[in-house]
Amino acid sequence: MSIKTEILNRYKGYLMLNRNIFIAGVCAFLASAIMAEAYYIINRSATINSTLSVAVEYGIYIPLFAYLYYRDNKRRYRGSDCVLWSRVFRDAKKLISTLSVAEIVYITARVYIHTTCLTLACSPIKQLYSHR
Repeated sequence: MSIKTEILNRYKGYLMLNRNIFIAGVCAFLASAIMAEAYYIINRSATINSTLSVAVEYGIYIPLFAYLYYRDNKRRYRGSDCVLWSRVFRDAKKLISTLSVAEIVYITARVYIHTTCLTLACSPIKQLYSHR
């Protein structure tokens, strides 16, 4: 057996998890970007725009990631006749505790950066119309 095959077999679970995070992240990012562009045309409020884009991102990211994760691991959660809820809740607790701190930092940084970028992008436009 080659070293590549051995590594792939050993870390298959981590690779599948990262693939699911990547797919869900890309889909959520695209939906958030489309929503931010569409809302910017309607209303130029930077704070509302950044808050809504984060809400849309997580509205897509969390359900899509949960579905992909369950689809890849459903054999682990099925008993002979029923769903093994204790295993589902144990794994969910691990995922939430692992990702929660990183997600809180990400949300805070993203809202701040998004709001700042929109404010800086809008300021020349505001100055142009304020002189009239």
